[in-house]
Amino acid sequence: MTKPVNVLTAVLEAHGKTCACRGTCGTEHSGLRCDATHSGKGKPLLAAPQYPNASDTQNAAAPFEDLRPWCWKCWRDALNRERERAADMRRRELEEGQVSLFDVDREPAA
Repeated sequence: MTKPVNVLTAVLEAHGKTCACRGTCGTEHSGLRCDATHSGKGKPLLAAPQYPNASDTQNAAAPFEDLRPWCWKCWRDALNRERERAADMRRRELEEGQVSLFDVDREPAA
């Protein structure tokens, strides 16, 4: 066996030549997995983490073992969903942290 030319080639050899999304993008794929073999308009699949991170830095630092083939549409949608989830979690944490700054249950001074 010859050595893979690049990371995408290695990921495709290890995990198949179709998009590995299983609904993380928000779409119910027929057969439980996206069957895209390319990303449309001549774009190839991409190698990205099996579970997207909200941060580009975290995605870029993902170890090879965590990479899977993705079509661009599924990756973009899954990444946006993860970023929305992370932003919602940060917003809730900030709201909860601010409640203790103000005593909202106390009656106003006369």
